[in-house]
Amino acid sequence: MRPACGSLQPGELTGCRCGRRGRAPSSPVEAGCIRGEKRMAEAAAGSDRRPLTKWNYVSYAAPAAPLALSGLPIAVYLPVIYGDSDGFGLSLAVVGTLLALSRISDVVTDPLIGYLSDRWKTRWGRRKPWVLIGTPIFALGMWYLFIPPFEFSDVSVFGSTFSNGYLWLFGTLTLFYLGSTIKDIPFTAWGAELSSNYNERTLIMSWKEFVGTGGSLLSVFIPLLILFFGYDKPTEAVFALVLVMCIFMPVINLNCLITVPEWRQVEIVKRIPFKEGLRIAAKNRPYVYLVIVFGFGAIGSAMTNSLSFFFVKHVLVAGELYAVYLTPYFVCQMAAIPLWFRLSRRIGKHKATMWAVGWYAFWSSFIPIIAVTPMHWYGAFEIPQYLGWLPSGAHASVMGYLADIETGKFFFFIIIMCLKGSAIGALSALPLAMCADVIDIDTAQTGQRRAGAYMAIWSMVRKGAYALGTAIGLWLVVFWDFDALADPRDTTNSDFALLMLACTYSVIPAIFKFVGMPFLWIYPLTESKLSEVQADIAQQEAADAATATLRDSGGSEASPAK
Repeated sequence: MRPACGSLQPGELTGCRCGRRGRAPSSPVEAGCIRGEKRMAEAAAGSDRRPLTKWNYVSYAAPAAPLALSGLPIAVYLPVIYGDSDGFGLSLAVVGTLLALSRISDVVTDPLIGYLSDRWKTRWGRRKPWVLIGTPIFALGMWYLFIPPFEFSDVSVFGSTFSNGYLWLFGTLTLFYLGSTIKDIPFTAWGAELSSNYNERTLIMSWKEFVGTGGSLLSVFIPLLILFFGYDKPTEAVFALVLVMCIFMPVINLNCLITVPEWRQVEIVKRIPFKEGLRIAAKNRPYVYLVIVFGFGAIGSAMTNSLSFFFVKHVLVAGELYAVYLTPYFVCQMAAIPLWFRLSRRIGKHKATMWAVGWYAFWSSFIPIIAVTPMHWYGAFEIPQYLGWLPSGAHASVMGYLADIETGKFFFFIIIMCLKGSAIGALSALPLAMCADVIDIDTAQTGQRRAGAYMAIWSMVRKGAYALGTAIGLWLVVFWDFDALADPRDTTNSDFALLMLACTYSVIPAIFKFVGMPFLWIYPLTESKLSEVQADIAQQEAADAATATLRDSGGSEASPAK
Protein backbone atom coordinates (compact mmCIF):
# COMPACT_ATOMS: atom_id res chain seq x y z
CA MET A 1 0.00 0.00 0.00
CA ARG A 2 1.12 3.55 -0.68
CA PRO A 3 1.69 5.51 2.52
CA ALA A 4 0.56 8.79 1.02
CA CYS A 5 -2.43 7.39 -0.78
CA GLY A 6 -4.53 5.96 1.99
CA SER A 7 -7.97 4.72 1.04
CA LEU A 8 -8.72 6.46 -2.23
CA GLN A 9 -12.25 7.06 -3.41
CA PRO A 10 -13.26 8.86 -6.60
CA GLY A 11 -12.64 12.55 -6.23
CA GLU A 12 -10.26 12.15 -3.27
CA LEU A 13 -6.86 13.00 -4.72
CA THR A 14 -3.57 12.61 -2.98
CA GLY A 15 -0.10 13.74 -3.89
CA CYS A 16 2.99 11.77 -4.75
CA ARG A 17 4.85 9.77 -2.15
CA CYS A 18 7.10 12.65 -1.14
CA GLY A 19 4.07 14.74 -0.17
CA ARG A 20 5.07 17.81 -2.22
CA ARG A 21 2.17 20.15 -3.09
CA GLY A 22 3.55 23.09 -5.06
CA ARG A 23 6.37 24.02 -2.66
CA ALA A 24 10.12 24.05 -3.31
CA PRO A 25 12.00 20.77 -2.76
CA SER A 26 13.49 20.37 0.67
CA SER A 27 15.21 16.99 0.31
CA PRO A 28 17.13 14.93 -2.25
CA VAL A 29 14.10 12.71 -2.70
CA GLU A 30 11.95 15.69 -3.64
CA ALA A 31 14.62 17.04 -5.98
CA GLY A 32 14.75 13.69 -7.77
CA CYS A 33 10.96 13.68 -7.89
CA ILE A 34 10.97 17.06 -9.64
CA ARG A 35 13.48 15.96 -12.29
CA GLY A 36 11.67 12.73 -13.11
CA GLU A 37 8.09 13.80 -12.59
CA LYS A 38 7.31 15.31 -15.99
CA ARG A 39 8.78 12.42 -17.98
CA MET A 40 7.16 9.73 -15.86
CA ALA A 41 3.82 11.50 -15.56
CA GLU A 42 3.61 11.69 -19.33
CA ALA A 43 4.50 8.01 -19.61
CA ALA A 44 1.93 7.09 -16.98
CA ALA A 45 -0.68 9.08 -18.84
CA GLY A 46 0.08 7.17 -22.01
CA SER A 47 1.99 9.78 -24.00
CA ASP A 48 4.65 7.18 -24.85
CA ARG A 49 1.99 5.05 -26.51
CA ARG A 50 1.15 5.41 -30.17
CA PRO A 51 -2.55 6.00 -30.86
CA LEU A 52 -4.58 2.87 -31.48
CA THR A 53 -5.65 2.41 -35.07
CA LYS A 54 -8.89 0.98 -36.38
CA TRP A 55 -6.97 -2.16 -37.30
CA ASN A 56 -5.88 -2.44 -33.65
CA TYR A 57 -9.52 -2.17 -32.57
CA VAL A 58 -10.61 -4.80 -35.09
CA SER A 59 -7.71 -7.15 -34.35
CA TYR A 60 -8.32 -7.02 -30.61
CA ALA A 61 -12.05 -7.51 -31.09
CA ALA A 62 -11.68 -10.30 -33.67
CA PRO A 63 -11.15 -13.19 -31.18
CA ALA A 64 -14.63 -12.43 -29.86
CA ALA A 65 -16.08 -13.86 -33.10
CA PRO A 66 -14.88 -17.47 -32.71
CA LEU A 67 -15.55 -17.15 -28.99
CA ALA A 68 -19.17 -16.34 -29.85
CA LEU A 69 -19.27 -19.45 -32.03
CA SER A 70 -18.70 -21.39 -28.83
CA GLY A 71 -21.01 -19.16 -26.80
CA LEU A 72 -24.19 -20.11 -28.65
CA PRO A 73 -23.62 -23.87 -28.34
CA ILE A 74 -22.79 -23.56 -24.63
CA ALA A 75 -25.60 -21.16 -23.76
CA VAL A 76 -28.35 -22.48 -26.03
CA TYR A 77 -27.55 -25.85 -27.57
CA LEU A 78 -25.87 -27.60 -24.63
CA PRO A 79 -29.10 -28.16 -22.64
CA VAL A 80 -30.82 -29.16 -25.89
CA ILE A 81 -28.16 -31.64 -27.02
CA TYR A 82 -27.71 -33.29 -23.64
CA GLY A 83 -31.32 -33.03 -22.43
CA ASP A 84 -33.53 -33.21 -25.54
CA SER A 85 -34.93 -36.21 -27.38
CA ASP A 86 -33.02 -35.15 -30.52
CA GLY A 87 -29.75 -35.22 -28.56
CA PHE A 88 -28.40 -37.50 -25.86
CA GLY A 89 -31.65 -37.59 -23.85
CA LEU A 90 -30.18 -37.03 -20.39
CA SER A 91 -32.12 -35.58 -17.46
CA LEU A 92 -32.56 -31.82 -17.87
CA ALA A 93 -32.39 -31.23 -14.11
CA VAL A 94 -29.14 -33.20 -13.76
CA VAL A 95 -27.63 -31.42 -16.76
CA GLY A 96 -28.41 -28.08 -15.10
CA THR A 97 -26.84 -29.27 -11.85
CA LEU A 98 -23.65 -30.42 -13.60
CA LEU A 99 -23.41 -27.08 -15.39
CA ALA A 100 -23.33 -25.39 -12.00
CA LEU A 101 -20.94 -27.90 -10.39
CA SER A 102 -18.46 -27.64 -13.27
CA ARG A 103 -17.77 -24.07 -12.19
CA ILE A 104 -16.39 -25.05 -8.79
CA SER A 105 -12.81 -25.14 -10.09
CA ASP A 106 -13.15 -21.49 -11.15
CA VAL A 107 -12.97 -20.47 -7.50
CA VAL A 108 -9.31 -21.53 -7.59
CA THR A 109 -8.28 -21.12 -11.22
CA ASP A 110 -9.73 -17.68 -11.95
CA PRO A 111 -7.94 -15.75 -9.16
CA LEU A 112 -4.78 -17.80 -9.73
CA ILE A 113 -4.57 -17.04 -13.46
CA GLY A 114 -5.40 -13.38 -12.87
CA TYR A 115 -2.70 -13.12 -10.19
CA LEU A 116 -0.08 -14.90 -12.30
CA SER A 117 -0.83 -12.86 -15.42
CA ASP A 118 -0.27 -9.69 -13.38
CA ARG A 119 3.06 -11.00 -12.05
CA TRP A 120 4.50 -13.01 -14.96
CA LYS A 121 6.51 -10.72 -17.25
CA THR A 122 8.02 -11.96 -20.51
CA ARG A 123 9.58 -10.35 -23.55
CA TRP A 124 6.16 -10.72 -25.23
CA GLY A 125 4.29 -9.05 -22.36
CA ARG A 126 2.23 -10.16 -19.38
CA ARG A 127 -0.99 -11.15 -21.16
CA LYS A 128 -0.10 -12.56 -24.58
CA PRO A 129 1.56 -15.84 -23.47
CA TRP A 130 -1.57 -16.85 -21.57
CA VAL A 131 -3.78 -16.30 -24.61
CA LEU A 132 -1.41 -18.47 -26.64
CA ILE A 133 -1.45 -21.28 -24.04
CA GLY A 134 -5.18 -21.21 -23.37
CA THR A 135 -6.38 -21.30 -26.99
CA PRO A 136 -5.66 -25.01 -27.73
CA ILE A 137 -6.98 -26.13 -24.33
CA PHE A 138 -10.19 -24.20 -24.94
CA ALA A 139 -10.64 -25.66 -28.43
CA LEU A 140 -9.94 -29.23 -27.25
CA GLY A 141 -12.50 -28.98 -24.45
CA MET A 142 -15.09 -27.55 -26.84
CA TRP A 143 -14.53 -30.32 -29.39
CA TYR A 144 -14.87 -33.21 -26.96
CA LEU A 145 -17.81 -31.61 -25.13
CA PHE A 146 -20.01 -31.67 -28.21
CA ILE A 147 -18.34 -34.43 -30.23
CA PRO A 148 -17.69 -37.33 -27.83
CA PRO A 149 -15.62 -40.13 -29.40
CA PHE A 150 -17.98 -42.87 -28.17
CA GLU A 151 -21.66 -43.62 -27.65
CA PHE A 152 -23.00 -42.94 -24.17
CA SER A 153 -24.18 -45.99 -22.24
CA ASP A 154 -25.37 -46.92 -18.77
CA VAL A 155 -22.77 -47.78 -16.13
CA SER A 156 -23.20 -49.16 -12.61
CA VAL A 157 -21.29 -47.72 -9.68
CA PHE A 158 -21.93 -48.97 -6.14
CA GLY A 159 -25.25 -50.40 -7.20
CA SER A 160 -26.44 -47.21 -8.92
CA THR A 161 -26.98 -47.18 -12.68
CA PHE A 162 -26.63 -43.98 -14.69
CA SER A 163 -25.40 -42.82 -18.08
CA ASN A 164 -21.68 -42.20 -18.45
CA GLY A 165 -22.73 -39.13 -20.42
CA TYR A 166 -23.04 -37.29 -17.11
CA LEU A 167 -19.39 -37.95 -16.26
CA TRP A 168 -18.30 -36.98 -19.76
CA LEU A 169 -20.30 -33.75 -19.60
CA PHE A 170 -18.75 -32.77 -16.28
CA GLY A 171 -15.17 -33.62 -17.31
CA THR A 172 -15.21 -31.91 -20.69
CA LEU A 173 -16.96 -28.84 -19.28
CA THR A 174 -14.23 -28.54 -16.66
CA LEU A 175 -11.54 -28.75 -19.37
CA PHE A 176 -13.38 -26.20 -21.50
CA TYR A 177 -13.71 -23.74 -18.63
CA LEU A 178 -10.04 -24.18 -17.70
CA GLY A 179 -9.02 -23.19 -21.22
CA SER A 180 -11.46 -20.30 -21.07
CA THR A 181 -9.91 -19.07 -17.82
CA ILE A 182 -6.32 -19.29 -19.09
CA LYS A 183 -7.19 -17.48 -22.32
CA ASP A 184 -9.94 -15.01 -21.52
CA ILE A 185 -8.91 -13.44 -18.20
CA PRO A 186 -5.54 -12.14 -19.47
CA PHE A 187 -7.17 -11.21 -22.79
CA THR A 188 -9.80 -9.06 -21.07
CA ALA A 189 -7.19 -7.50 -18.77
CA TRP A 190 -5.14 -6.70 -21.87
CA GLY A 191 -8.11 -4.85 -23.34
CA ALA A 192 -8.61 -2.88 -20.13
CA GLU A 193 -4.99 -1.68 -20.36
CA LEU A 194 -5.04 -0.68 -24.04
CA SER A 195 -6.29 2.81 -23.20
CA SER A 196 -6.72 5.08 -20.20
CA ASN A 197 -9.29 7.28 -21.94
CA TYR A 198 -12.83 7.07 -20.53
CA ASN A 199 -14.60 7.00 -23.90
CA GLU A 200 -11.94 5.05 -25.80
CA ARG A 201 -12.34 2.22 -23.31
CA THR A 202 -16.02 2.12 -24.19
CA LEU A 203 -15.09 2.16 -27.87
CA ILE A 204 -12.73 -0.81 -27.45
CA MET A 205 -15.35 -2.86 -25.62
CA SER A 206 -18.03 -1.79 -28.11
CA TRP A 207 -15.86 -3.06 -30.96
CA LYS A 208 -15.38 -6.30 -29.06
CA GLU A 209 -19.11 -6.68 -28.48
CA PHE A 210 -19.91 -5.76 -32.10
CA VAL A 211 -17.55 -8.37 -33.53
CA GLY A 212 -18.71 -10.90 -30.94
CA THR A 213 -22.30 -10.37 -32.00
CA GLY A 214 -21.15 -10.84 -35.58
CA GLY A 215 -19.74 -14.19 -34.49
CA SER A 216 -23.09 -15.04 -32.95
CA LEU A 217 -24.74 -14.11 -36.23
CA LEU A 218 -22.32 -16.42 -38.03
CA SER A 219 -23.27 -19.17 -35.59
CA VAL A 220 -26.84 -18.75 -36.87
CA PHE A 221 -25.95 -18.76 -40.56
CA ILE A 222 -23.90 -21.94 -40.31
CA PRO A 223 -26.88 -24.11 -39.18
CA LEU A 224 -29.01 -22.44 -41.86
CA LEU A 225 -26.38 -23.21 -44.47
CA ILE A 226 -26.10 -26.90 -43.62
CA LEU A 227 -29.91 -27.07 -43.48
CA PHE A 228 -29.87 -26.90 -47.29
CA PHE A 229 -27.87 -30.12 -47.28
CA GLY A 230 -30.38 -31.93 -45.09
CA TYR A 231 -28.62 -31.52 -41.73
CA ASP A 232 -31.35 -30.19 -39.43
CA LYS A 233 -30.61 -31.75 -36.01
CA PRO A 234 -29.07 -29.70 -33.18
CA THR A 235 -26.16 -32.16 -32.93
CA GLU A 236 -25.34 -31.63 -36.60
CA ALA A 237 -25.56 -27.85 -36.30
CA VAL A 238 -23.22 -27.84 -33.32
CA PHE A 239 -20.73 -30.11 -35.10
CA ALA A 240 -20.47 -27.53 -37.89
CA LEU A 241 -20.09 -24.66 -35.41
CA VAL A 242 -17.37 -26.40 -33.41
CA LEU A 243 -15.49 -27.35 -36.57
CA VAL A 244 -15.48 -23.76 -37.85
CA MET A 245 -14.43 -22.44 -34.43
CA CYS A 246 -11.52 -24.87 -34.10
CA ILE A 247 -10.25 -23.92 -37.57
CA PHE A 248 -10.49 -20.13 -37.33
CA MET A 249 -9.84 -19.41 -33.64
CA PRO A 250 -6.06 -20.16 -33.74
CA VAL A 251 -5.58 -17.99 -36.85
CA ILE A 252 -7.58 -15.04 -35.50
CA ASN A 253 -5.98 -15.20 -32.05
CA LEU A 254 -2.51 -15.34 -33.60
CA ASN A 255 -3.22 -12.20 -35.63
CA CYS A 256 -4.34 -10.45 -32.45
CA LEU A 257 -1.16 -11.48 -30.62
CA ILE A 258 1.02 -10.18 -33.45
CA THR A 259 -0.70 -6.91 -34.38
CA VAL A 260 -2.18 -5.53 -31.14
CA PRO A 261 0.29 -3.81 -28.79
CA GLU A 262 0.62 -4.64 -25.12
CA TRP A 263 1.92 -1.52 -23.44
CA ARG A 264 4.75 -1.69 -20.95
CA GLN A 265 3.47 -0.96 -17.47
CA VAL A 266 5.38 1.34 -15.12
CA GLU A 267 7.33 -0.69 -12.55
CA ILE A 268 6.72 -0.04 -8.87
CA VAL A 269 8.99 -0.37 -5.86
CA LYS A 270 6.95 -2.80 -3.77
CA ARG A 271 4.25 -5.39 -4.37
CA ILE A 272 1.43 -6.14 -1.97
CA PRO A 273 0.51 -9.70 -0.90
CA PHE A 274 -2.19 -11.61 -2.79
CA LYS A 275 -4.69 -11.71 0.10
CA GLU A 276 -4.16 -8.04 0.82
CA GLY A 277 -4.87 -7.31 -2.84
CA LEU A 278 -8.17 -9.19 -2.67
CA ARG A 279 -9.13 -7.26 0.45
CA ILE A 280 -8.44 -3.98 -1.32
CA ALA A 281 -10.53 -5.09 -4.31
CA ALA A 282 -13.42 -5.94 -1.99
CA LYS A 283 -13.28 -2.40 -0.59
CA ASN A 284 -13.33 -0.78 -4.03
CA ARG A 285 -16.97 0.35 -3.86
CA PRO A 286 -17.53 1.15 -7.56
CA TYR A 287 -16.12 -2.27 -8.47
CA VAL A 288 -18.35 -4.03 -5.95
CA TYR A 289 -21.35 -2.20 -7.40
CA LEU A 290 -20.41 -3.34 -10.89
CA VAL A 291 -19.95 -6.94 -9.79
CA ILE A 292 -23.44 -6.93 -8.28
CA VAL A 293 -24.95 -5.36 -11.40
CA PHE A 294 -23.15 -7.70 -13.78
CA GLY A 295 -23.60 -10.82 -11.64
CA PHE A 296 -27.36 -10.56 -11.31
CA GLY A 297 -27.67 -9.51 -14.95
CA ALA A 298 -25.66 -12.56 -16.04
CA ILE A 299 -27.97 -14.85 -14.05
CA GLY A 300 -30.92 -13.43 -15.97
CA SER A 301 -29.14 -13.74 -19.32
CA ALA A 302 -28.24 -17.37 -18.64
CA MET A 303 -31.84 -18.21 -17.80
CA THR A 304 -33.00 -16.68 -21.08
CA ASN A 305 -30.31 -18.36 -23.16
CA SER A 306 -30.80 -21.83 -21.69
CA LEU A 307 -34.57 -21.76 -22.27
CA SER A 308 -34.61 -19.96 -25.61
CA PHE A 309 -34.86 -23.03 -27.82
CA PHE A 310 -37.42 -24.70 -25.55
CA PHE A 311 -39.63 -21.58 -25.70
CA VAL A 312 -39.56 -21.44 -29.50
CA LYS A 313 -40.10 -25.18 -29.83
CA HIS A 314 -42.81 -25.77 -27.21
CA VAL A 315 -44.61 -22.42 -26.81
CA LEU A 316 -44.42 -21.05 -30.35
CA VAL A 317 -44.34 -24.57 -31.85
CA ALA A 318 -41.73 -23.36 -34.33
CA GLY A 319 -38.54 -25.15 -33.34
CA GLU A 320 -37.68 -25.63 -37.01
CA LEU A 321 -37.40 -21.83 -37.38
CA TYR A 322 -35.14 -21.24 -34.39
CA ALA A 323 -32.18 -20.15 -36.52
CA VAL A 324 -34.50 -17.84 -38.48
CA TYR A 325 -35.41 -16.04 -35.25
CA LEU A 326 -31.78 -15.60 -34.17
CA THR A 327 -30.70 -13.91 -37.40
CA PRO A 328 -32.68 -10.62 -37.10
CA TYR A 329 -32.17 -10.72 -33.32
CA PHE A 330 -28.38 -10.53 -33.66
CA VAL A 331 -28.56 -8.03 -36.55
CA CYS A 332 -30.57 -5.62 -34.38
CA GLN A 333 -28.16 -6.17 -31.51
CA MET A 334 -25.22 -5.21 -33.73
CA ALA A 335 -27.01 -2.20 -35.22
CA ALA A 336 -27.81 -0.77 -31.79
CA ILE A 337 -24.27 -0.93 -30.36
CA PRO A 338 -23.09 2.38 -31.97
CA LEU A 339 -26.25 4.08 -30.67
CA TRP A 340 -25.60 2.95 -27.11
CA PHE A 341 -21.98 4.09 -27.43
CA ARG A 342 -23.15 7.58 -28.45
CA LEU A 343 -25.61 7.66 -25.56
CA SER A 344 -22.88 6.66 -23.09
CA ARG A 345 -20.68 9.50 -24.33
CA ARG A 346 -23.53 11.94 -23.79
CA ILE A 347 -24.86 10.85 -20.38
CA GLY A 348 -22.20 8.50 -18.99
CA LYS A 349 -21.80 4.74 -19.01
CA HIS A 350 -23.75 3.97 -15.85
CA LYS A 351 -26.78 6.02 -16.91
CA ALA A 352 -26.75 4.47 -20.38
CA THR A 353 -26.69 1.04 -18.72
CA MET A 354 -29.75 1.98 -16.67
CA TRP A 355 -31.60 2.94 -19.85
CA ALA A 356 -30.59 -0.38 -21.41
CA VAL A 357 -31.93 -2.35 -18.43
CA GLY A 358 -35.25 -0.51 -18.58
CA TRP A 359 -35.55 -1.03 -22.34
CA TYR A 360 -34.77 -4.74 -21.96
CA ALA A 361 -37.30 -5.21 -19.16
CA PHE A 362 -40.09 -3.35 -20.95
CA TRP A 363 -40.04 -5.60 -24.00
CA SER A 364 -39.55 -8.71 -21.87
CA SER A 365 -42.97 -8.13 -20.35
CA PHE A 366 -44.62 -8.90 -23.71
CA ILE A 367 -43.32 -12.48 -23.89
CA PRO A 368 -45.81 -14.11 -21.46
CA ILE A 369 -48.63 -12.30 -23.27
CA ILE A 370 -47.51 -13.93 -26.50
CA ALA A 371 -47.51 -17.29 -24.74
CA VAL A 372 -51.10 -17.14 -23.45
CA THR A 373 -52.87 -15.50 -26.39
CA PRO A 374 -54.38 -17.73 -29.12
CA MET A 375 -52.71 -18.23 -32.48
CA HIS A 376 -55.53 -16.67 -34.52
CA TRP A 377 -54.85 -13.26 -32.95
CA TYR A 378 -51.68 -13.09 -35.03
CA GLY A 379 -53.14 -13.70 -38.47
CA ALA A 380 -51.82 -10.36 -39.73
CA PHE A 381 -48.30 -11.55 -38.98
CA GLU A 382 -48.44 -14.86 -40.85
CA ILE A 383 -45.20 -15.05 -42.82
CA PRO A 384 -46.47 -16.69 -46.08
CA GLN A 385 -48.57 -13.65 -47.01
CA TYR A 386 -45.40 -11.56 -47.23
CA LEU A 387 -43.49 -13.96 -49.51
CA GLY A 388 -45.34 -13.40 -52.78
CA TRP A 389 -42.31 -11.62 -54.25
CA LEU A 390 -40.26 -14.83 -54.25
CA PRO A 391 -39.68 -16.71 -57.53
CA SER A 392 -42.25 -19.44 -58.02
CA GLY A 393 -39.84 -22.30 -57.34
CA ALA A 394 -38.45 -20.76 -54.17
CA HIS A 395 -41.94 -19.74 -53.06
CA ALA A 396 -43.24 -23.29 -53.42
CA SER A 397 -40.27 -24.68 -51.51
CA VAL A 398 -40.65 -22.22 -48.63
CA MET A 399 -44.42 -22.67 -48.46
CA GLY A 400 -43.95 -26.42 -48.27
CA TYR A 401 -41.50 -26.01 -45.40
CA LEU A 402 -43.87 -23.67 -43.50
CA ALA A 403 -47.01 -25.72 -44.19
CA ASP A 404 -47.35 -27.16 -40.67
CA ILE A 405 -46.03 -24.14 -38.76
CA GLU A 406 -48.15 -21.33 -37.27
CA THR A 407 -45.90 -18.45 -38.23
CA GLY A 408 -48.01 -15.47 -37.09
CA LYS A 409 -47.17 -15.65 -33.41
CA PHE A 410 -43.59 -16.54 -34.28
CA PHE A 411 -43.18 -13.44 -36.49
CA PHE A 412 -44.64 -11.15 -33.81
CA PHE A 413 -42.24 -12.75 -31.31
CA ILE A 414 -39.32 -11.89 -33.61
CA ILE A 415 -40.36 -8.22 -33.66
CA ILE A 416 -40.50 -8.07 -29.86
CA MET A 417 -37.19 -9.88 -29.49
CA CYS A 418 -35.46 -7.55 -31.95
CA LEU A 419 -36.54 -4.58 -29.83
CA LYS A 420 -35.53 -6.33 -26.63
CA GLY A 421 -32.26 -7.62 -28.07
CA SER A 422 -31.13 -4.17 -29.13
CA ALA A 423 -30.18 -3.57 -25.48
CA ILE A 424 -27.99 -6.66 -25.13
CA GLY A 425 -24.89 -5.07 -26.63
CA ALA A 426 -25.03 -2.21 -24.13
CA LEU A 427 -25.54 -4.59 -21.20
CA SER A 428 -22.37 -6.44 -22.21
CA ALA A 429 -20.01 -3.70 -23.40
CA LEU A 430 -20.75 -0.87 -20.96
CA PRO A 431 -20.19 -2.74 -17.66
CA LEU A 432 -16.91 -4.14 -19.00
CA ALA A 433 -15.73 -0.66 -19.98
CA MET A 434 -16.75 0.58 -16.51
CA CYS A 435 -14.72 -2.25 -14.99
CA ALA A 436 -11.63 -0.95 -16.79
CA ASP A 437 -12.29 2.45 -15.18
CA VAL A 438 -12.59 1.20 -11.60
CA ILE A 439 -9.28 -0.67 -11.90
CA ASP A 440 -7.64 2.77 -11.92
CA ILE A 441 -8.90 3.30 -8.37
CA ASP A 442 -7.00 0.20 -7.32
CA THR A 443 -3.89 1.46 -9.11
CA ALA A 444 -4.12 4.71 -7.16
CA GLN A 445 -4.41 2.76 -3.91
CA THR A 446 -1.77 0.09 -4.48
CA GLY A 447 0.55 1.43 -7.15
CA GLN A 448 0.08 -1.79 -9.11
CA ARG A 449 -1.48 -2.54 -12.48
CA ARG A 450 -3.71 -5.41 -11.38
CA ALA A 451 -6.18 -5.69 -14.24
CA GLY A 452 -5.63 -9.45 -14.28
CA ALA A 453 -6.77 -9.87 -10.68
CA TYR A 454 -9.84 -7.70 -11.24
CA MET A 455 -10.79 -9.44 -14.47
CA ALA A 456 -10.31 -12.79 -12.72
CA ILE A 457 -12.94 -11.86 -10.15
CA TRP A 458 -15.12 -10.52 -12.97
CA SER A 459 -14.72 -13.75 -14.93
CA MET A 460 -15.41 -15.90 -11.88
CA VAL A 461 -18.61 -13.98 -11.20
CA ARG A 462 -19.62 -14.15 -14.87
CA LYS A 463 -19.08 -17.88 -15.21
CA GLY A 464 -20.59 -18.64 -11.82
CA ALA A 465 -23.61 -16.47 -12.59
CA TYR A 466 -24.12 -18.13 -15.97
CA ALA A 467 -23.90 -21.59 -14.44
CA LEU A 468 -26.25 -20.62 -11.62
CA GLY A 469 -28.68 -18.91 -14.00
CA THR A 470 -28.75 -21.92 -16.30
CA ALA A 471 -29.35 -24.23 -13.36
CA ILE A 472 -32.07 -21.99 -11.88
CA GLY A 473 -33.86 -21.74 -15.22
CA LEU A 474 -33.81 -25.50 -15.82
CA TRP A 475 -34.73 -26.31 -12.21
CA LEU A 476 -37.69 -23.93 -12.26
CA VAL A 477 -39.26 -25.25 -15.46
CA VAL A 478 -38.81 -28.84 -14.24
CA PHE A 479 -40.40 -27.83 -10.91
CA TRP A 480 -43.39 -26.49 -12.86
CA ASP A 481 -43.70 -29.86 -14.63
CA PHE A 482 -42.38 -28.81 -18.01
CA ASP A 483 -41.36 -31.84 -20.08
CA ALA A 484 -38.64 -31.04 -22.62
CA LEU A 485 -39.11 -34.44 -24.29
CA ALA A 486 -42.81 -33.89 -25.06
CA ASP A 487 -44.02 -33.57 -28.65
CA PRO A 488 -44.83 -29.84 -29.06
CA ARG A 489 -47.63 -30.56 -31.56
CA ASP A 490 -49.26 -33.18 -29.36
CA THR A 491 -47.98 -31.93 -26.06
CA THR A 492 -48.48 -33.35 -22.60
CA ASN A 493 -47.33 -30.04 -21.09
CA SER A 494 -50.08 -28.10 -19.34
CA ASP A 495 -50.92 -24.49 -20.18
CA PHE A 496 -49.56 -23.52 -16.77
CA ALA A 497 -46.23 -25.26 -17.44
CA LEU A 498 -45.88 -23.45 -20.77
CA LEU A 499 -46.81 -20.10 -19.19
CA MET A 500 -44.19 -20.58 -16.48
CA LEU A 501 -41.67 -21.53 -19.15
CA ALA A 502 -42.43 -18.18 -20.80
CA CYS A 503 -42.08 -16.28 -17.50
CA THR A 504 -38.83 -18.04 -16.60
CA TYR A 505 -37.56 -17.24 -20.07
CA SER A 506 -38.42 -13.52 -19.98
CA VAL A 507 -39.90 -11.82 -16.90
CA ILE A 508 -37.83 -13.47 -14.15
CA PRO A 509 -34.53 -12.69 -15.98
CA ALA A 510 -35.64 -9.05 -16.31
CA ILE A 511 -36.24 -8.95 -12.54
CA PHE A 512 -32.69 -10.20 -11.96
CA LYS A 513 -31.34 -7.42 -14.16
CA PHE A 514 -33.37 -4.85 -12.22
CA VAL A 515 -31.53 -5.80 -9.02
CA GLY A 516 -28.58 -3.76 -10.25
CA MET A 517 -30.54 -0.54 -10.85
CA PRO A 518 -30.02 0.98 -7.35
CA PHE A 519 -26.28 0.36 -7.60
CA LEU A 520 -26.12 2.02 -11.01
CA TRP A 521 -28.04 4.98 -9.59
CA ILE A 522 -25.39 5.59 -6.88
CA TYR A 523 -22.39 4.61 -9.04
CA PRO A 524 -19.83 7.38 -8.34
CA LEU A 525 -17.13 7.10 -11.02
CA THR A 526 -17.98 9.64 -13.72
CA GLU A 527 -15.64 10.77 -16.49
CA SER A 528 -14.48 13.84 -14.54
CA LYS A 529 -13.78 11.85 -11.38
CA LEU A 530 -11.87 9.26 -13.36
CA SER A 531 -9.67 12.04 -14.76
CA GLU A 532 -8.84 13.11 -11.19
CA VAL A 533 -7.90 9.56 -10.22
CA GLN A 534 -5.69 9.15 -13.31
CA ALA A 535 -3.94 12.46 -12.64
CA ASP A 536 -3.12 11.25 -9.15
CA ILE A 537 -1.78 7.96 -10.54
CA ALA A 538 0.53 9.91 -12.85
CA GLN A 539 1.94 11.89 -9.92
CA GLN A 540 2.43 8.84 -7.76
CA GLU A 541 4.13 6.81 -10.48
CA ALA A 542 6.45 9.73 -11.21
CA ALA A 543 7.45 9.83 -7.55
CA ASP A 544 7.96 6.05 -7.45
CA ALA A 545 10.19 6.13 -10.52
CA ALA A 546 12.24 9.04 -9.20
CA THR A 547 12.67 7.36 -5.80
CA ALA A 548 13.76 4.10 -7.45
CA THR A 549 16.30 6.00 -9.56
CA LEU A 550 17.72 7.67 -6.48
CA ARG A 551 17.96 4.38 -4.64
CA ASP A 552 19.77 2.68 -7.53
CA SER A 553 22.25 5.54 -7.93
CA GLY A 554 22.87 5.98 -4.22
CA GLY A 555 21.16 9.37 -4.20
CA SER A 556 24.02 11.13 -5.98
CA GLU A 557 21.82 12.53 -8.71
CA ALA A 558 19.71 14.35 -6.19
CA SER A 559 22.64 16.23 -4.65
CA PRO A 560 22.31 20.00 -4.96
CA ALA A 561 24.49 21.64 -7.63
CA LYS A 562 27.61 23.36 -6.34
